[in-house]
Amino acid sequence: MNGVRHYPLAIIVATLCYFGLGAVWFTMFRNAWLEGIGKTMEQLQASGVSPALAYGVALLLTLALALFLSWLIQTTGPATVARGIQVAIILWFCTVFATFATEYIFEGRGVKILAITSGYCLIGMVLMGAVLGGWTKKLE
Repeated sequence: MNGVRHYPLAIIVATLCYFGLGAVWFTMFRNAWLEGIGKTMEQLQASGVSPALAYGVALLLTLALALFLSWLIQTTGPATVARGIQVAIILWFCTVFATFATEYIFEGRGVKILAITSGYCLIGMVLMGAVLGGWTKKLE
């Protein structure tokens, strides 16, 4: 990662923005999301997956995404809010949306669940991109 200056605080803030959005997003769309995945809250709770483990893994993977997005923004030109958002949207479309849409078509899932899950990722990545692209050395 030669020539790339990561701002640790920006990466943490971007991670927390994405993670915090998840809490709001899945509270707003909880019932539609559960319907879309064909489960109830009781089934999820009875799955045996520890919530602490699930949130811990999600947080670490979100941190990895923030680090990669930071690198990608900086290696594609001058880091600005606009560039951060642009890179985030391109990354989302070419990875998240392309993958989810393909899988959901073959799995017979509806457009509603695609909109909920990929929409969360889009808005989360746009928030991350804005934070990471707009962060300056003065903020450290």
